[in-house]
Amino acid sequence: MKKKFFLIATMLFVTVSLASCDDDAKKVIEFNALPESAQTFVNTHFSDKQIAVIYHDRHVTDNEYEVRFSDGAKVDFTRKGEWDEVEDHDVDGVPTAIIPQAINEYIVSKHAGQFTVKISKERKKIEVELNSDIEMVFDKNGEFVSYSD
Repeated sequence: MKKKFFLIATMLFVTVSLASCDDDAKKVIEFNALPESAQTFVNTHFSDKQIAVIYHDRHVTDNEYEVRFSDGAKVDFTRKGEWDEVEDHDVDGVPTAIIPQAINEYIVSKHAGQFTVKISKERKKIEVELNSDIEMVFDKNGEFVSYSD
């Protein structure tokens, strides 16, 4: 009986602790609190956009930053300040300068006239969404793998 009570009490404590961490996990921060590489990325590729809000999202296993612009575009950064997702549904979409060359060449040759509205990097793949809602998967070297749903 004591073991069962101890187990329930422990589970309750862990649940409450994790829930309280979630409340404090996402905080609004100033631009200068971003890692330097993230600041450089924003200044280089989004200097024409107005920042609406910047979040610092701290979790037990992760530590990320999210920059949202007033026109709806957004960039997610890793704890080191490297982008891992860029979304921009504006007229020109995601800046082509950040799209790996092989991926950009594939889009230009296979989907002329379309542009990237979302790109996200994962460990072994890069996912791309075009303004026509076509979604593609590339390997980490930019080689086409497949179309996705």
